[in-house]
Amino acid sequence: MRERAELKIISILINIQIMEITFFKNAMSREALQLTKELFLSSIQSHSTRSLLNRFRSGDEQSKKYLPAVSWQCAGFKNGVRKDADAIPNGLFALDIDHIKAMNLPGIQTPLQLFDSFKHRIDELDIVCVHQTPSADGLRVVALCQPQFSTLAENQAWLASEICCGYDAVCKDWARLFFLSVEEDFFYIDWETLFDEEDNNNQSQKTENIYG
Repeated sequence: MRERAELKIISILINIQIMEITFFKNAMSREALQLTKELFLSSIQSHSTRSLLNRFRSGDEQSKKYLPAVSWQCAGFKNGVRKDADAIPNGLFALDIDHIKAMNLPGIQTPLQLFDSFKHRIDELDIVCVHQTPSADGLRVVALCQPQFSTLAENQAWLASEICCGYDAVCKDWARLFFLSVEEDFFYIDWETLFDEEDNNNQSQKTENIYG
């Protein structure tokens, strides 16, 4: 029953092209905010985010939970509490690809190299955001849910097969929090689809944003 309801919600959202994404100041925060372009940019450009990320990458595991985080797949929560049963799908899904070096993919050792292997298919695969994860050894790919699939897991498995890689199958709940990173870790952002209300009806307008 829930899967059919999810599919109906996703289909409606895809048709009207409204993307609402939930933002949290950090993993401990209970205040769910709507992610705006301004909030997104301030988070990935802030000195605080960079400092926390540097500490995490230097071995301070506790620093990660203080990074800003988003529920890429969720527009909000029915009862204001972040749990899967109350999550409202927003028409997006996120795919986490971890431990890229250990995957032994030919010619691919880094997140950027993996991105380079499929970036020519971004429009075809309805990808809206790609970034290196805080670990620096993972890639997160955010895309539009496909109408032929009724669950989050099906969308994730489809995209992983299309870009020929393994993925973290644990991240299959709509309420999942995903930690943001710093600006240069973002390899692609479709600003219009994610943030521009005026242009959300025109998905052909896509902006590539490659850092480094």
